[in-house]
Amino acid sequence: MGIPPPAFKRAKKLGGLSGRGLRAIRVGLLGLEGIDDNLAVSGRRSRRSWGGANVTAMTHVGIAILVAAQHGAAGQAACTGAERLGVRNAHALEYDSAIGQVVLFAGADQAAVKRDLWTWDGAAWTCLDASDAGPPARTFPATAYDDARSRLIVFGGNRVLFGRPGDTNTLLADTWEWDGGRWHRITGPSPPARAEAAMAYDPERRRVVLFGGYRLASDGSIERLGDTWEWDGQSWSEQDETGPAARSGASMVFAPSAGGVVVFGGNGPRGDTWVWDGESWHRVVEKDPPGRYNSVMAFDPVRGALVRFGGWDGQMRAGGTWMLEGVEWSRLSVAGPLARNHAAAAYDERRSRWVLMGGHDGEFVFCDTWEWNGSAWHRVRPCKPIRRVSNGH
Repeated sequence: MGIPPPAFKRAKKLGGLSGRGLRAIRVGLLGLEGIDDNLAVSGRRSRRSWGGANVTAMTHVGIAILVAAQHGAAGQAACTGAERLGVRNAHALEYDSAIGQVVLFAGADQAAVKRDLWTWDGAAWTCLDASDAGPPARTFPATAYDDARSRLIVFGGNRVLFGRPGDTNTLLADTWEWDGGRWHRITGPSPPARAEAAMAYDPERRRVVLFGGYRLASDGSIERLGDTWEWDGQSWSEQDETGPAARSGASMVFAPSAGGVVVFGGNGPRGDTWVWDGESWHRVVEKDPPGRYNSVMAFDPVRGALVRFGGWDGQMRAGGTWMLEGVEWSRLSVAGPLARNHAAAAYDERRSRWVLMGGHDGEFVFCDTWEWNGSAWHRVRPCKPIRRVSNGH
């Protein structure tokens, strides 16, 4: 049951234009010499295998051109171009294959819960949307990128950062899609309101899978959930409930060689590993590693394995990097980011890098950005952390 690197790629086009055509639009219309390939269109792995212009401003304009090529308009962005991404906690990161960049959504900074969108091009974070036309501000949203439909999917989350006893109306049950230019609210039946749910896109079956999370009881206590739902681009449907124990703060990602979406850990903390293949859950690791709550995880095609980092180990924030090869987790002897949880991470397919941003260690909230290249971590955006304060959000 080894996990070899996937050796497949399917060509992807955006609005009938190839990546080369889109680059020609950028260079021809904007006249920007030396603009890099940060907005090139990327493919998606999808076969199962067992075994001095201002760079930030230019990037933002380039994204607007891509959106216009696909939708005929630049959307409802309210970014000014002068924003700088600071500390962030309880946010989400996904890879947007239509623009070939990692996208950050929501979370909380040192002052407030946020609703904004940012992109990472490998050099800088750029504000993509900060308008009030999309999802309300939230922390711990469930997110996934639907590659077949070129949509960022957002479900649920918490209106506040943690809440207080008696806060029974802070959790959300709304579904939104970002099409690259504007937000769309999806109506109809949905999973119950929750936060800290795990969610990932399965390109084999073209389904977004959601599992677990927590809700608040009438007395303010936390109730963990163990239900499984799927989004097919049109509607939500509840699936098999026999599987992992109810939990929140688990990590989830699609692994082509595992045959489905993989779930690891969660509150407790837990250390079990499960796979959802579209029909049922299967436990796939015989000997559990130490449990982790709110760690981050990705499938690393460079080494053909799952890799994860950080989380809460039951006593303190953890900082180890772990890899799942076959059916065994092993800790790697590599230096990396400071110990933290509530960070967010996504695998940048175009650049073959796993991108991690933010989080906190209980004392400080972080704004640094790190990248994993398959063998080592590199801090690509240093940023001074801010001391964490109790400010009610």
